[in-house]
Amino acid sequence: MTAGSCLRMADQSPDQLSPGQLVALRNLARKQAGEAVNWINIADARALTELGFADRNSEGWRITAAGALALTTVVEGVAVDEAPPTNISPIRKDDHEGN
Repeated sequence: MTAGSCLRMADQSPDQLSPGQLVALRNLARKQAGEAVNWINIADARALTELGFADRNSEGWRITAAGALALTTVVEGVAVDEAPPTNISPIRKDDHEGN
């Protein structure tokens, strides 16, 4: 990884990955775990490489430690440290009885 890649990685938080990049990152994690993965989008994998979340060797694309860490901080495309919504009110039984 180059110094430029490290700087780009620091600027890009995992919750700012595109949907395609997130799918590619998840597929790379599944591949590393030994699961069958159909394909990895090359453009998304290259972008992940620039961010330091993936690299390529003679065996193909693979997730890096930074990529694995990024997946632990993202749940369904939302950063884990975000606060839950506070504007949700419970539904009372009488709200649905046509009153």
